[in-house]
Amino acid sequence: MNRFLHTIIDRFSRPSADNQPSLRTAYAILTYLLILPVMAYFAVQGLRDVPFQGSHLFYQICAWLGLSAVPLLPAWLFAALGGEPGRHVWRWICWGLAGLLAGLSTILLLIDIGIHRQFGFHFNGLVLNLLTTPGGFESMGLDYRTLAPAAIAFLLILALHLTLALTMPRVAWLRRLASSRNLPRRCWWAIPALALLSAVFTFGIAEFYQNSLITSATDTYPIPMQVRMRKFLKSLGCQAPPRTARRFEQNKTMRLNYPWAEITRTTPSNPPDIIWLCAESLRSDLLSPERMPNTWRFASEHGIRFPNHFSGGNGTRAGMFSMFYGLHPNAWHGFLNNNLGPLFFNWLQQDNYILLAQTSAKFTYPEFDRTIFSSFPAESLIEQRQGEPWERDIRAIDTLLQALQNRDPARPFFGFIFFEETHAPYTFPPDHAPFQPFMENLNYTNVSATDRDLLYNRDANSAHHLDSHLAHVFDFLQQSGRLDNTIVVVTGDHGEEFYEHGRLGHNSTFVREQTNPVLVLHLPGVAPAVYEHLSHHTDLIPTLAPFLGVTSPAQDFSVGGNLLDPAYRRQYYLSFGWDTGVFANANGKLLLPISLKSRYARNRLSTFDDKPLDSSLEDDFYRDNAAALQAAKDEMMRPLKH
Repeated sequence: MNRFLHTIIDRFSRPSADNQPSLRTAYAILTYLLILPVMAYFAVQGLRDVPFQGSHLFYQICAWLGLSAVPLLPAWLFAALGGEPGRHVWRWICWGLAGLLAGLSTILLLIDIGIHRQFGFHFNGLVLNLLTTPGGFESMGLDYRTLAPAAIAFLLILALHLTLALTMPRVAWLRRLASSRNLPRRCWWAIPALALLSAVFTFGIAEFYQNSLITSATDTYPIPMQVRMRKFLKSLGCQAPPRTARRFEQNKTMRLNYPWAEITRTTPSNPPDIIWLCAESLRSDLLSPERMPNTWRFASEHGIRFPNHFSGGNGTRAGMFSMFYGLHPNAWHGFLNNNLGPLFFNWLQQDNYILLAQTSAKFTYPEFDRTIFSSFPAESLIEQRQGEPWERDIRAIDTLLQALQNRDPARPFFGFIFFEETHAPYTFPPDHAPFQPFMENLNYTNVSATDRDLLYNRDANSAHHLDSHLAHVFDFLQQSGRLDNTIVVVTGDHGEEFYEHGRLGHNSTFVREQTNPVLVLHLPGVAPAVYEHLSHHTDLIPTLAPFLGVTSPAQDFSVGGNLLDPAYRRQYYLSFGWDTGVFANANGKLLLPISLKSRYARNRLSTFDDKPLDSSLEDDFYRDNAAALQAAKDEMMRPLKH
């Protein structure tokens, strides 16, 4: 291996045997200079909004210079194998592959910049899952206004790199550059190599001394550089500061351990119908007399409104999982791997419920056909796929109302709809736009924080339109006399941010805008009210369970509690993303790394209302909230075992 690497480096460093220009060296330097401005974005992000520290600046410069070379290594390898073009066809093939790989690397970095600029995370498992799971790409809400200019730009970049790789021997100024005596031949690669080693070494020292300013900076780069040097530094006599135990990462060998108790339940003499209406990204402040007047009126006259309600996640997968299972979504993969649905639907099927679930997206993304609705008959799962999202939502409501009218009156009924019009790009009919002005065309390539109010009004218009059709459901239940024996749930899977804290959409952080969805419950025999206390998606099933004849305590099947029980008052909540979670209580919010990748994430501590706190207060937060944090960890691990 060492001999192979030496050969590759030597081929980059020396001119050809016949004294032709060293095109390999010139190509490597040119592509390196081209990618440096692209990678500069991540260095700038790492330096933003942080106090000046010389070691941190040194780390960012080294990481920038070093990591810029990493995406180009495959291209440089093929350039080295190609040698001087013109002698053999395979050499031209190698140079063509070099140009192709260099172009693709640049494109992937630009895509990552776009993702990070808008949503705050990198091309990670979530994005890969979006691209590889049926229905995932469609759920991103992209249209031609975003895709067309991006595709043109990417094709131009690819053409540029292919042209550079294949025409170097034919372009006079490139030949002169390659043959220049001033061109470094054997030492140019030492710059990125030494910079990368310096960045890694600086990170190791910072991790040892718990310098979070440097360790969290690795989170800004798409290529992680996380290394520990504790034993080595201790061998040199260095003294490590005391560390607070703060492990929340999960072992990948954990398996499902659920349910953990036998549930006692008797079928009610008159089982209630259940209508569960869930809108994508329906944040709490959209429920108002102006934006959703029909739902507001229904909540005021017939329901309980929960203004301080939080989702189990900042994305659909986590939010829906916590809603129907009553568990934290860190256990998602255990249920997915076992194709295991919620106990809630087992109870309904035992009581011979008519089941109907509809979505204006797809049941395959997230993989609800293999988790939440895995026990549903295929004919009970309907995907509304034709037309704009608002048109699909209207058809879903019409289908629900028709099913209610034609149902077997001897059997109880469960109907679920997952609405899509409140998801980006926030659609509604052209003639239904009461909130002006609004952003008429959502183009992710040029949208920014200056568009915040326009974006919010666009979302408010979509929520207002959805509300106008939810009114048909409310009216039918009241006019048919069925409301007195029907449970109605109106909620969102999670919230949505419009740059209130610098991000757009969801899945990026755990600020209130992204995690606080609408929740309205109508429960037979329960008077209208406003529940001002903290509530959570994991509380929904424990609250509904007694109406389905469950007599077991909530602790036997859920990490939530019955919101109707005066003795139950939630003191904290957990919410989860792809690699991270958050613990939140009245004292503040603490980011929880649930994977090794997220161990050094930025912005770890804030107040409950999302004002950043200095990282030096972390140890105090862990100490002051030790009992609650341990209880939260126990909740996370309860459905799992080694």
